[in-house]
Amino acid sequence: MHRTVLVLAISGLSAQNLPDLQRALSGSWVGTLEYRDFSEPATSTKRVKLPTWLRIEPSGDDLRFRYIYDDGPSKTVKETSLIRVDPAAARYTVLDEAGKVEDSYVIAGLPELRSGRGVLTLTGSGKENGAQVEVRTTLRIGRNILEITRETAASGQSFTFRHAYTLVRAAPPEIVESKKEPTGR
Repeated sequence: MHRTVLVLAISGLSAQNLPDLQRALSGSWVGTLEYRDFSEPATSTKRVKLPTWLRIEPSGDDLRFRYIYDDGPSKTVKETSLIRVDPAAARYTVLDEAGKVEDSYVIAGLPELRSGRGVLTLTGSGKENGAQVEVRTTLRIGRNILEITRETAASGQSFTFRHAYTLVRAAPPEIVESKKEPTGR
């Protein structure tokens, strides 16, 4: 079982924006992780989907992400991930359990978030199958949907799909009664 601790530290956001982002992300999510099948030849576009559950919980000014993946019969994988967002430096940093930096990306889109919702784009370099690549991750944060898509590109190549989470809130949204217009009958 792979375990990484992930805390989303959002220090530097205004006091008003932090609770909005926490509310937008907090809660239980369910959906899929879809990823490119690297057991296939490099030219293959075959993808694999895993049922995925995600619980995001506030922890002070931070958020803790707890993932559970159903990776086949009798194989459940749990992962807790740690992310630090520094809006002042426009950085998104991935840390291991000991606090050591694993990856760091430029983050764009924080000022455009409304009620904690919107699109964030992370860019930087990373490794894929031992090779250095450019990385672009897009987070789409909605009221009841969360999409996280990672694309990678070898030097001089175009970005290609690596993996994507498509998640919805585990509980349905509250039903709000709407007033119906008279039909004229």
